[in-house]
Amino acid sequence: MKIDSEQIISVANRYKSDPIEKKDNSSSAKSKTVSPGSDRVELSITNSEIEQLKQTMLGISDVRAERVASLKKEITDGTYSVDSKKVAEKMLENWKSLNVDK
Repeated sequence: MKIDSEQIISVANRYKSDPIEKKDNSSSAKSKTVSPGSDRVELSITNSEIEQLKQTMLGISDVRAERVASLKKEITDGTYSVDSKKVAEKMLENWKSLNVDK
């Protein structure tokens, strides 16, 4: 399904006047009454938790050192080989996924 900017603007305008309800987990928060059938969103993760996850992910290397060392050794030894059929299949898969809408 393709969503264009006119559809987004239409939906945004439809919900523009709806009030946004924030969830307050503090003990001083008053309970709010929500009418049946109304839309509402509750986020189960806080900004501080998101920041903590970002920091954790930044600390994790996306390079697998053991795999890199193994590949370097195979190349140096002359034993590294490429399965051309697998490469061709992946190239076709990638090309097909890029050309789905055309």
